[in-house]
Amino acid sequence: MRQTIAPVLALMLFGTQAHAQTSVLLSPTEDASLGYHDNFNSANTNYNSTIHYSAFAQPGAQGGVNKARGAMDFDLTNIPAGSTILGAFLTLSGIGPFGSPGAVSTVGHVGPNECTLRRINSAWADNTVTWNSQPTSTTQNEVLLDPSTYATENYLNINVTTLVQDMIDDPANSHGFMLQLVNETTSRGLAFHSSLAPDADKRPVLLVIYGDCWGEGIADPGGEEHAFTISPNSTSPGATVRLDPDFAPNTPCEVSLIDAIGQTVKTEQMRQWPYDLIVPAVAQGIYTVRLASRDGNVLGTAPLVVR
Repeated sequence: MRQTIAPVLALMLFGTQAHAQTSVLLSPTEDASLGYHDNFNSANTNYNSTIHYSAFAQPGAQGGVNKARGAMDFDLTNIPAGSTILGAFLTLSGIGPFGSPGAVSTVGHVGPNECTLRRINSAWADNTVTWNSQPTSTTQNEVLLDPSTYATENYLNINVTTLVQDMIDDPANSHGFMLQLVNETTSRGLAFHSSLAPDADKRPVLLVIYGDCWGEGIADPGGEEHAFTISPNSTSPGATVRLDPDFAPNTPCEVSLIDAIGQTVKTEQMRQWPYDLIVPAVAQGIYTVRLASRDGNVLGTAPLVVR
C-alpha cells in the first residue's frame, strides 16, 4: 500500500546532541507535460494543465508518433547555500487511463519503460513551455528509474540526493527535474500524477534533509572504520530494513532506534548479520539506528528516514 503524505511544506528541526538536521517536504512549484503528436501540429502547444507527469512514446492517432516528456520544479531557495544534502527522496504516484485512446493514455505504465530523471539546467515557465521550447537538461548524476512491474505502480522515495545536491551547489543552472524515456520509440511510457491531480495525496512530493553530516560508520576497538548500511534508508512504519556492516561484530549486539530528540523508541538484541529490523509505529521523521556492543560501547550510527 502506498504511503500517504500531505503535499504541503513541513519544516522540522531535528537533533540537539551530536547533529542538527532540517527536513522539508515540498510540493512542485511548476510542472508541465512537453509533448507533440504527429499530424496534429502540437509541438508548440503548452500542456501545463495536464493531470499527468509522464514520459511516453506511442503510435499517433493518425499515424506517426505521440511523444511526451515531463518537467517539474521545486522551490529550494529556503535551503541555505552550501548546505550538505543528507537525503532527498521524490515520490511519484502512478496514474491510470488519461487523455484520448492510445497505448499509454489508456493503461498508464506500459512497455520497456526505463526512464531517467535529469537536472534541468535552463530556465522555463510552466505556462509557456512547449516541446519545441523545452529546457535543456544534463546527464550529470542522472537517476535511472527501473521498468514498471504493473500499469499503475507508484515510485516511492526515489533517491535524488546527488541531483538535489547539484541543485543547491549550482542554483543558477538548476531548474528542476526532466523525466524522459531512455528509449523514445513506441510503445512505452511511465505515467504519474502531476501537481494538478484531483486527489491531493497523489501529487508529487520531494523530501529533502540537510544539515550536519551524519556520523555514518562503525569503529572497532582498534580504530578501523567499517561501513554500516541500512537498506532501504527511507521507509515507512511496519516495513523491514536490513542492517548490513562490512564486518562481523561480536554478537549479541544491541540495535536501537532513536528519535530526533534522543529518545529510544525501540531496542533489540541481534545475534546474526545481516539483521532485519522491523520499523515500529512511529511518526514521520529522521531517526538514528545505533549499534552498541555488549558492554554498552557505541559502535556506530546510521540515519533512517521514516515517512
